[in-house]
Parts: sequence; C-alpha cells; structure tokens
Amino acid sequence: MVLSVDRVGVVVRTKDRPGFVTRALASIAAQSYTGWTVCLINDGGDPAALDAALVDIVSPPAFPSGSLIRLDLERSVGRSEAFNRGVQALETEFVCCLDDDDTWDPTFLEELVGFFDRTRPLAADLGGVASLVTAIREDLVVENGVESIRILGEEGLPNPFGRKDFFLDPVAYTTYRHDLYPVQWMLRRDAVIEAGGFPDAFNVMEDRAFLTVFLQTWRLAILDKKLAFHHRRVRRKDDTARSVVLNTLDNPSYDWRLFSDLAKIGLNTPRDSTADAPAASAALVRAAAASVVRELNDETSALWHKLDGTRSGIEGRISRLEAALTGSATDHVIDVPAEDRLWSLWPSVGAEPIGYVLGAGTPFLDRCVLSMAETPPGLLLHADPGQQRAILQIPDTREWAALELSLDGWLGARADPALKGVRVDLIVSDMRGYLFETALSVDSRDRLGRRAHGFAEGHVHNCPAGGAAHVTRRFPAACVGSGSSAKLSIALPRQARNFRLAIHDLVVSRI
Repeated sequence: MVLSVDRVGVVVRTKDRPGFVTRALASIAAQSYTGWTVCLINDGGDPAALDAALVDIVSPPAFPSGSLIRLDLERSVGRSEAFNRGVQALETEFVCCLDDDDTWDPTFLEELVGFFDRTRPLAADLGGVASLVTAIREDLVVENGVESIRILGEEGLPNPFGRKDFFLDPVAYTTYRHDLYPVQWMLRRDAVIEAGGFPDAFNVMEDRAFLTVFLQTWRLAILDKKLAFHHRRVRRKDDTARSVVLNTLDNPSYDWRLFSDLAKIGLNTPRDSTADAPAASAALVRAAAASVVRELNDETSALWHKLDGTRSGIEGRISRLEAALTGSATDHVIDVPAEDRLWSLWPSVGAEPIGYVLGAGTPFLDRCVLSMAETPPGLLLHADPGQQRAILQIPDTREWAALELSLDGWLGARADPALKGVRVDLIVSDMRGYLFETALSVDSRDRLGRRAHGFAEGHVHNCPAGGAAHVTRRFPAACVGSGSSAKLSIALPRQARNFRLAIHDLVVSRI
C-alpha cells in the first residue's frame, strides 16, 4: 500500500545503542505501508557514533528524502521527555513509539491503519489501535571483538498480554488484567497531546502512566494478530547498574513500587470544590472500581499461588514415587535366554510408544485380551518401550476384570508335543499397592460337546505400595487336556475405580 500523505509518525528514542537502533530503523524501512515519517531522538548520546551506525541505513531508497527527522539532544532529558519532543516534532495523524531495541512485522503499520479506518465509524471516541505482541529472548555476544545480537527464541509473557478483548478496558489495564507495550500501539497524535504525553517525572513505566490517563477519554481497539516484537535480554535481571546495552523494563534497580502506584488512577476527593463535578465523580468511580478489582486480584493471586504451590508439591511427590516405582521395577530382571522365549511384551509393542482405546473381549498385542462383562468408557492402553512400562487403564473393574494372555500353541490342543510346558514371568508396580490373582484359565468340551470353563493353579500375589512384584508361574503341558485351549488370567482387584495396571515386562518361555 502506498499513500502520498504520511499518516503515521514513529518516535524512536535512543542513546548510545547503535546496534539496536539500526535494527529498529530497518524494521520501519521494511514496512509494506510507506506513509510514515520517523522522528529519531538521540537522547544525549554520541552523535558521531550514531552517524557511523546510520550511514548505510537511512539513505534512499529505504528512507526517502524527508522521511527522517533527527533530534540530537546535548543532554539527556529522559525517556518521557524524549518521546514528547518527538510527538511535537511530527505533523502526522498517528504516532507510534518504537523503542530502539524492539521491532515490527512488515505488515504492522498497514494492518493497524486499516484496522483503525474500519473501526472508527463504529466508535467515534476511538483514539488508537494496537496489535498483539511476541516476546523475543536474545543475548549480546562478542566474537573477535565484534558485538552482535543473538536471537534465542520466544519468551513467555503474562496472560494479560494475550487477552482477546476488542477494546482495552481502562479498569482492566489499571489493574494489570490487560497489558500492552508501547511497541504494540498506534495512537491519534492529537489525542496523545491532549492526554499530556508521557509524564516527565517517570523514568520507567511512563507509558503505563500515560495510557491510564489516555484511556479515560479515548478507546483503544486491539487487533487479534501478533505483529509486534518486544526484545528482552537474558541477563537483564543481573543489571543492577542499568547498563545502557542491557537496560530493559524489568531492570531490578528501578523503584517499581513507587512508579506502579503513581501510574494508577488517584483515589482521592478533589480539593477544588468548584471543579467539574460530573467529571470528578466519574474519575472517582473509575478509580474506586480499579482499586476494588486490584484488591480482589491480589487476593485471588495469593490464593492461586498457594494452590499452585500445593499442586507443585503434590506433582513433585508423584514424580518421586513414579521414579521410585520405575527404579524398583528395574531391580527385577526376567533372566530367560532369548532362544527359550516364546513370546515377549516389548517385541509385540515395537520400537515406538503406542496407545489406543481397548474393548472388552477384543484381542490386542497378538495374544492379549481384556476379560470384562462390558466395555466401560475410558478403557485405554499406553505402552512406552523407552520407559519399559505399559499402562492399562480401567475406569471400573466391577465384579470381574482380568488381563488374559493366550497360551494356545504351547499348551492345549495345538501344543508342540516336544514342549514340556511354559513359564510365564510378569513384573508389575503400583504407587498404592494391591492384591491380584494369577491362574490357568482352561476352555474344554465334555463328551457331549458341551463347553466348560475352569480355573486351575490359582495363586494370590501382592504388589506392594511404592514397589514392584515379579511373578513367575510354571504350567506343565499335562495340566491342560489335548482338546482344550489355555490362557493365563491376571485377575485384577474387584470394584476398583480408576485402576491402572502398570506392566514392566511379560514373557512366556519354554520349560
């Protein structure tokens, strides 16, 4: 999009940070919307160093003639006054504040100008628009004496930066329930001047103090697109000396309590009784609402932190118990040579983790089946060969639930005549502990062809709380009739809710 009249003014404040400011200016030059003018405020920095940094940046075609206004201040006037002087020097309809270490998506200006023009007919008091923001972690590295910026990736931001409200609510903003950085917004220049600009007394959070006042008169609409990038240095929390290079908004050397409270709406009765009563009353109502919401937010946050701490403690205990369980399970080894193994759990699972929904009576993993009266919702299996743990989740075991492993081909009707019998090894673990039974389940038919079912060789086992159990069962071929089929039944506890059977290994071998 190309317009003949510049509608957008961009104030860039800098001081002795040539590496950053050149990146910010390049971000402006890359905009798809070209109707902009930049006012670069050199707030007491070295003009010669800035000249050297900009020599290849601000020349045409990136910066057409007249598109850059530069103000070199002999003495630093501070962040607030530097911005205000930039606003006064511009003659554009809108103004943006691009800090010298931040950047924009190439469509930032085009998207916001179009968004303002579409929204203004619906909201006469629209004073500006903003996009969503992405936080970028970066570090400064020196190689062969040359300093450069290394991008480390995205960094998380508090939830208030991701709210989906269309208009920024004054109370939500005052109480930190909705937040913005200056890099995100584009405001009407006349509205910025009317609101008084950035307050001179602030050397941090000046944008918050300004926007709190601005929102009492004007609306600010939020475009649901991440088009702004707020860059943050990884070493900023150690910067107690306010390094020019590392300086960022969360520098710990600033007096946050002072400026945070100064930025809020004042909750005081006006001394001048002749003041505009409706306006004064409206301001007090907004201030009271903001104060109440802030107190509720603080109380809710305190409760949340307490609950979150409790949750973290519980999760830590669970992690330690799970680690202990895994460790105790590794103490048990099924010492059967590979050539004697007839079937094993992990070769049936494969090399990658698997997980799927189970059905009662539906075979899985070649030879396994879950014996239950019906299939309850949430009957799941997950097996991870890397962790050597398969989890069978049963929401309700009810009257009967058993994991059954078919022994056909080794015992019963189709058994190998040379096979004397089979050995079954099972390793299970559990945090709470439980009792379970293993038995040989035999299906046979009598002389009249009627089907009969029975259990033999039943044994009860204990899986200790926070430990593991290794069960070994031996079944001679002679214990199963030639016309029968056989299964190993692992009968689970009855009437157990949310039961999880954790199996670390299951092996069938010859004896």
